[in-house]
Amino acid sequence: MKKMISALAISGILLSACGGNDQQIADNDSVYKKSGNTMNQTDRNDLYNESNDNQNYGFVRQVKNPVPGESTNINAGDVITREQLANQISKLTVGLPDVNDSSVVVTDAEVLIAYQADTSDERSRAQVADQVKKTAESAVPKWFGIYVTDDPALRQNVENIASMTPNQANTDKAVKDTVKMMKENSPQGRNDTKMNQ
Repeated sequence: MKKMISALAISGILLSACGGNDQQIADNDSVYKKSGNTMNQTDRNDLYNESNDNQNYGFVRQVKNPVPGESTNINAGDVITREQLANQISKLTVGLPDVNDSSVVVTDAEVLIAYQADTSDERSRAQVADQVKKTAESAVPKWFGIYVTDDPALRQNVENIASMTPNQANTDKAVKDTVKMMKENSPQGRNDTKMNQ
């Protein structure tokens, strides 16, 4: 009988120790964040990348804040600005094989790209325009109008728009006029139906 009571006591102690350990793991911020903050892959790189090579995927996990009435804080640094988008698109564009120079303006609804490329004929010119446009499409929401030009004269128009503010009187007209000239003077890339033929 004493052996059975001691075995039950030892089992009870072991089970309570395991239960406490599970609670400690659940409360540990580095494994699961109950605070409503983000859990980034790079916070716990060892959990996701056993090989620890530096080729990380982008991963973010959001957990709803468990406290009623409190919301997750969004910092000003969490928002992508038009300047950051323009920078990203410009870097991606000059990474294309035939593009040597790229000026990008991002407005509220348009992306205007003036680029200089090594093209020898109209066909290669159209292909580069298509690549530049698709590169920009990969970086911005679908509702943005994307317009491209390889006309050196229009580069100055794009750069002039960059120095304007959205509240200036002629900004909308300057954007519309530049878009119109870009469409008239430069290939705008192939549309999806032509690409599939």
